[in-house]
Formats: sequence, structure tokens, C-alpha cells
Amino acid sequence: MVNKKNKTMKQKFIKDLQFKDRLTDELFAVKSLKMGKTMDGRDYADIVLSDRTGELSGKIWDECLKHCAMPDVGAVVFVSGSVEEFRDKQQLKVLNLKEALETEFELEDFLPRTEKDIEEMWGRVETAVATVKNEHLRLLLNSFFQDKKFVKKFKQAPAAEMIHHAYIGGLLEHTMEMLEFSENVIKQYKNINKDLLICGILFHDIGKIEEYGVDHTIYRTVPGNLLGHIVQGLITVSKAIESIEKFPKDLSAEVLHLIASHHGQLDYGSPVRPMTIEAFALHLLDMLSSKIKTVDKVLLDNKESEQEFSDYQRILDTKIYLK
Repeated sequence: MVNKKNKTMKQKFIKDLQFKDRLTDELFAVKSLKMGKTMDGRDYADIVLSDRTGELSGKIWDECLKHCAMPDVGAVVFVSGSVEEFRDKQQLKVLNLKEALETEFELEDFLPRTEKDIEEMWGRVETAVATVKNEHLRLLLNSFFQDKKFVKKFKQAPAAEMIHHAYIGGLLEHTMEMLEFSENVIKQYKNINKDLLICGILFHDIGKIEEYGVDHTIYRTVPGNLLGHIVQGLITVSKAIESIEKFPKDLSAEVLHLIASHHGQLDYGSPVRPMTIEAFALHLLDMLSSKIKTVDKVLLDNKESEQEFSDYQRILDTKIYLK
């Protein structure tokens, strides 16, 4: 079906697919593509396809490879095939695949987006920045959050590739949640430096703006793979601190410590563990937002399931009771 703009309207989204469904020239974005060989030496390809509702793994067997033009990761493609069952999960057997032109699809069909109002959430961030009283921290925050190019990137950035808040506006939503959670923590613990904690919340994932790229899919960039968002964040904020005259060295160390330690454990990617009350609070607020969001996604993904428990969730190290 073609609309008035001569773009193909997407007929089926991944969340709606059922076993034995047959697809003819259905549009998907290519999340990943890897070639392999069977035990008897036949070629095949593992492919992961995506749209705004989720992801679907697929196989292109040797007899079908000749009918499939191998696209780049991130490309949008027309796919024909059938949905089969593999280890109790859906897997697409791809029969035919060809790349779509930019004029043949609607970008909104492929990029998941926050359901919350971006400008409303941004207003919450601006309010938090305005409450910071320390002049050096306020200058540091303003160097980012009053920069139009940075603001545009921050509003659109995802907070992850696949796990929590993995959609356009996800970083902003994750940040806003942490700001709101922090209000009661600050009220309860008078030893917490409110200005520092707000800086930590706003800066802790700033490296994700460069870690993830957004095309027709969300993907990890070369710097994202080689450095990760913690190192990226430390580099970015360090440069900004150096540009501010007479920024106190100890305060600089505390700000950077918040970014460096926010994963809480060396095993989780932080080069140091939290050593200040603000760093502990930041880590736990980060976990609160990310873990609850992850569980919520599992519940949403399984809302039609008749099972009592979800599959084992590696990132949560448990199954989730589906009620």
C-alpha cells in the first residue's frame, strides 16, 4: 500500500507478528548482519531486524542468499519470508531482501520514541539547572545546557541501545526520572550537596550522546565501542571545566568522580567505586530508574503472554513474575 507521498505504508510491526505469519515486502531496519557457515560448509546469514516496536532475529539460508542483496547495518529493507518458531521464540526465515530508498518509507516507523512530552521534560531539566547556586557549577552546567547544538542532541539521544530507555528521548526521560527521584533523597539527607548531585544527574550519562548513533536504528558508534560513555563523559566534562577560569581542583575532582563511579562497581565499567555521599546517591538513583524501566519493559513485552514468568533476563539476573 502506498500513501499520497508515494511511501510504502508499513503493514505489520514486530510486536504484532505471530508464528506462521507470511510477510511480503514488509519494511524493517537492519540492526545487525553476520555471515556464517553451517557444519557442512553452507553459507548463511544471521540478521536482526527492527522497527519502532522491537526486534526480530532471522536467518537467510544459502538457497536464499542469492535473492538477498546484503545491506549495510542501519539500512531499511523490504523483506519477504515467514515467521517460524525456534527455541520457543519467533525467528524470521528470510526468502527475499532488498534495500528500500529513503523516499519509500516513513522514518517514524523504525525509531522508537519516548511517550512523554520532550519539551515538558526539558523544562524539568532547565528548572533543575536554575536551582544550582554554586557559581562554578552553574557556569559548567550552562556551558552545556544553554548550548543549542548540545540541547538538540541531548533531547534526542537514547539512553541505551537495547535495554532501558532505548529510544529517542530516552536519555532525557532517564535524566528527568532521576531528578524527580532525587527530591526526596535530598530532603532526607542533609549532608548531600544538592548542587553536586544535580550536576551528577545531568552529567552522568552525557557520554551517551557520542556513544550511540541514531539512523534508522540505534547503534553503538566507533568511539562508543572503543571508549564507552563513562570515558566519553569524563573527557567531555573535563574539557569544559578547563575552559572555566579558577574552577576549584577539588570541586572538579568531585564532579568527575560522580561520572566515573556512577555504575557503582568496577565489574560494571566504573574505574572507581563511589566515595562520596553524592556519588552513592547518584549510583542508586541511576539503578532505580534503569532497573525499574527494564522490569517495566519486560512486563509490557509479555502483556499478552499466558506464562506466569518471563524468560530469564540476563541484565536483571532473574525471571519476572508476570501476574
